[in-house]
Amino acid sequence: MKTMLKVTLVIAFAAIANTLFAVGNLKLNILPVSAEKAVVTISSLTNSNFSITINNENDQTVYYNESSVASENYRKVYNFSDLDDGTYKLTVVSGDFTTERQFEKKRGVINVFEERTTIKPFFDYDAGILRLSFLNFTNDKMTLYLYKDNQLIHTKTLGKGFIVNEALNLSKLEFGKYSATLTSGGKDYYYNIPLK
Repeated sequence: MKTMLKVTLVIAFAAIANTLFAVGNLKLNILPVSAEKAVVTISSLTNSNFSITINNENDQTVYYNESSVASENYRKVYNFSDLDDGTYKLTVVSGDFTTERQFEKKRGVINVFEERTTIKPFFDYDAGILRLSFLNFTNDKMTLYLYKDNQLIHTKTLGKGFIVNEALNLSKLEFGKYSATLTSGGKDYYYNIPLK
């Protein structure tokens, strides 16, 4: 039993280390070069496709583009002269990884704020156990919700820890349509549970 536990822990730590390495390599920079222009650079070692979205402070999309070919590096000069003064969020999504930066355009000056990177949580259901692993890079408060037929049946507050590993024993539940939702930093991550 101890050997099995050690093997499981080694596998879990290896998965976390690989995830940390991958996330550390998805970078987004916005470098103002004039009053109305900025160079946007995206770098990743995964050589994958990505999407770029710019939303205004009302969460309306003002720009969207998907890369047509996989790339490790992206660099483009953006002209923000058509944008009204205000706060915007530039988001890059590549696979399970999302990184974003807010920037403010005010009286011809572009100010760039801190980068926030997130990764989708890992959900698994096997032998009556729901497992959740999540790296909370932003140290946001997290809550796990369990639903049956779209009705909330269980809530668990997970705190603000960096590494989250949770398991719920669902083996005694009756058959039905179940789902789990992890809420963190204003984002919801969904998982349908194959409980039959």
